Amino acid sequence: MKALNQFSTKIFCELLDRMQGKQHLKIINEPFMPLTIERIGNIYWENGQLVSLCHYYQQNGDLMQDPEMCFVFVDQREKDKTAYEKVMIVPYLYQQANLGIYQESMLFKNDVVVHCDTDLQAEQTNFANQWLQNIVEQGFLKNGQIQPS
Repeated sequence: MKALNQFSTKIFCELLDRMQGKQHLKIINEPFMPLTIERIGNIYWENGQLVSLCHYYQQNGDLMQDPEMCFVFVDQREKDKTAYEKVMIVPYLYQQANLGIYQESMLFKNDVVVHCDTDLQAEQTNFANQWLQNIVEQGFLKNGQIQPS
């Protein structure tokens, strides 16, 4: 399995830190679609968390993912929150609603990974690295406004 690079890992951790322990967070940064981060579960793999990162828009009353990616987030930093080398973030799902794309590269059973399509998972990781760089360049960390829950 391929994990995010160090730059993307740092950005992902900064986004999660903005959640301040909450279940979800929405960051508004016009003119871009809002960015939503949500804790969606846990996994027994290294006491990991499952996290969704998504841009949503509305179409005919439905929320459309553009895109959504889900990740396994394993954080072993303990007290030193800048020790990003102790964090592992692995993408496992990509979906793009308007194109009808839904791709799971890892399958779970009872919160345990039972299958991994390593080629697809590597593609998802490459996309996630680029997307997180775009999120920074678009100003979500600097200019984005956190919408209250």
